Amino acid sequence: MPQGLIITEWSEDQGLIVKFSYPENIIIDLDDMMRIFYAHITGAGEAGQVLVRLEKAHSNVSSYFTGMESEKPYMINLMLELGEDPEIFGEMVISQINRNILLYLKRINQYPNDSYELTKELTNYVKDTLLFLERLKNLTKEQIMAQIYTSERSRKILEILQERAVTKTELRNLLEEKIGRYIANLDNSLDPFVKTDLVKQDWIEGDPDISLFLLSDFSIMRAPVNKVIEDARKGIPNPNLANKYLELATNYFSDYEPSFDDNLKIAAHMINPDIFDYIILLREKPYPINKLPKGPGESFEQIKKFLIALENDKIIAVLKDEDDTVWVFLLTDLIAQSFYPEYLIENISKAVIEVKLKKETAVKHLELLEQIYKK
Repeated sequence: MPQGLIITEWSEDQGLIVKFSYPENIIIDLDDMMRIFYAHITGAGEAGQVLVRLEKAHSNVSSYFTGMESEKPYMINLMLELGEDPEIFGEMVISQINRNILLYLKRINQYPNDSYELTKELTNYVKDTLLFLERLKNLTKEQIMAQIYTSERSRKILEILQERAVTKTELRNLLEEKIGRYIANLDNSLDPFVKTDLVKQDWIEGDPDISLFLLSDFSIMRAPVNKVIEDARKGIPNPNLANKYLELATNYFSDYEPSFDDNLKIAAHMINPDIFDYIILLREKPYPINKLPKGPGESFEQIKKFLIALENDKIIAVLKDEDDTVWVFLLTDLIAQSFYPEYLIENISKAVIEVKLKKETAVKHLELLEQIYKK
């Protein structure tokens, strides 16, 4: 569970100082802050993300540094539980949070007379963000697969396992080579794969290390909204709106081709619990915009922001009926669909021939795949 967030600034005159913290009672001593700072500036002191384990504070810290060359060298420190890895939230989520916080800091610096109100806005943003991160621990299977897709590290893990079974040690070495970074906690990275039944961990007799077997693969894509299309063909919610919607959906899918960039975009929407709740809701039927159900504590302004983002990305369509009532339709459904990885059978055979895979491991993998195929 995220414990809080601390923002520090480095200056030649004052050294490292705390500019912001939430909650207010969160404390971290100067020695620990300097440890994080040194982790960033070792080398060129460039902008980037590090994960630091702090024993005294009983925390892991996911820290983003703007770099020594930036106008104001900030560190944005997300305080996590000891052993917790930001990977469970997804790289895109953490990057977006850092970008948003830097925008708040920029406004506070630009408008010092409004700093009190702007700091209050930043506090509310951080408070909502910590609650949002907590919700990311309770994603559906569909959302967890989307989360895997949004993470560079997870995509590399999938690429490795699509070739053949590997031991944990092999995976760590191959992964570090591919991404050029040390992997602090591989189990955290593997957890989404195990939760979604994509990967099975098992022992091969005589091996000192556990082996990892890919049993299922998945794809991210847009799909027609079957229930809404079926109703529209019956003239629901009314013939005028139904015809408009059917024309839009037909035109969209006549040209639609999945792409990595688009999949990344829709996967980011899928892992946002607030947005995905509305996608699930709109799978069943369209709603007049003023009758869209609100979540606990949600304002119409917040919903409007979601809707604008979804409309811009061609996920919803906003249509007016003959009475000028504005309706919200789900134009494209967002799905993460698992499938049987038939390609692995050929890959396993090839790996054995090239002596990259032991026969015992290959036989075990084929047996596991056979069990899945029968199911």
